[in-house]
This record gives sequence, structure tokens and C-alpha cells, in this order.
Amino acid sequence: MRTSKIVLTTLMLVCVAGVAAAQTAVFFSEYLEGSSNNKAVEIYNGTSADLDMSRVTVDRYNNGAIINPAHYTFTGTLVSGDVFVVGNPSATGVDPVITAQSDIFSDLTFYNGDDVLILFLDGIVVDSIGQLGNDPGVFWGTAPIATAEFTLVRDASVCVGDVDVNNAYDPALDGWIGYPQNTMTYLGSHTSNCIVANEESSWGAVKALY
Repeated sequence: MRTSKIVLTTLMLVCVAGVAAAQTAVFFSEYLEGSSNNKAVEIYNGTSADLDMSRVTVDRYNNGAIINPAHYTFTGTLVSGDVFVVGNPSATGVDPVITAQSDIFSDLTFYNGDDVLILFLDGIVVDSIGQLGNDPGVFWGTAPIATAEFTLVRDASVCVGDVDVNNAYDPALDGWIGYPQNTMTYLGSHTSNCIVANEESSWGAVKALY
């Protein structure tokens, strides 16, 4: 059983191009963009309460797009301190570790290193990967902390996601640690120093503002 440090935090409200955004302890904890179809993304519940995944959605914007994203919904319950893994559904080219660790298989993972992922909780932005409206060509970042051909894992010190979808993006400044292509070691769990206590009541106050 993982021992987690209990910390109290204040939710931060952010206005992002007219889109509601707020920092909370639900965020992307791993992003895998490997060879062939070795792709997966992991969502971490760092709150002290179990999370109804129907409240969580992800939008994927491809190649610098700012409209008409691919939109994804989920079901089930994500317990406190656990992760929800979305794996690539392709019939070939997927490492058995991804298959074994995935909670669902979805074409959400049909991304490349220049595509944007935005995570929502109750319709409010709580994390993002990439810069909306910008196509970097191949990837954001600098090897080995880059969004193509590497595995990215959020550092244990990260307690909230990146809610600014418009700012210049560098995963190294966003709490990501880079590992070689096709690293699967960390998929299916996340080490964090932050379990946020009593956040659900604060989140209710946040939702009331929108």
C-alpha cells in the first residue's frame, strides 16, 4: 500500500479563453507515445474521495485545430489514489503491458506528439497536454521530455494539472519526467506526495461559480 502525504490545498480558478478552468487533484499522470501503436494515457485521482468517471471527459485536438475536437466520456469509479488507464485499441502493435494495464481501450489514443489533450472534470478544464491552436510540427518539448517517442510520467511532487490550454507548452515545465520510448514500467499506478483532503466540498463551490 502506498503511503501518501495528506495536504490541504485551495482550488485556483483560472479563466482560459472563455473556458472554465480550475486546478484540482485530478490530472494526467502518464502519457505514452511509443513505437507503432504503443500509446496510452493515464488519469490520476489525487483527491481523498472516490471519483465517478462519468464526470470526467477528454477532448483531443489534432494538428493545431481549435474546433471540433474528438470528445471522450467514461464510466465506472476511480478510487482515491488510483489511476484510470486508456489504452490503444489496435489489434496489432500494442505492447502486452498496455493491454494488461488498460481499464478501457479507445481511439482517444490515436494521437501523435503534436496533438492536444484536454482533461475536464464536470465540464471544467483541470489539465492539458500541448498548446491549443498550435501545431509544433512533431512534438512539444526537448528529448527526452517530449510528447513524441517517449513515455512521460508526472513527478510525485505534482498535485494539480496545467489548466492553461493557450500558453506556450513545454512538458519539462509541467512536471513531467521523460523516459525512453516504450517504457511501460510505471503504467497502471502513480506515486504522488499529494492526496488532497476535503476537496469535494471546495469543488462544489467552484462549480457554483460557472
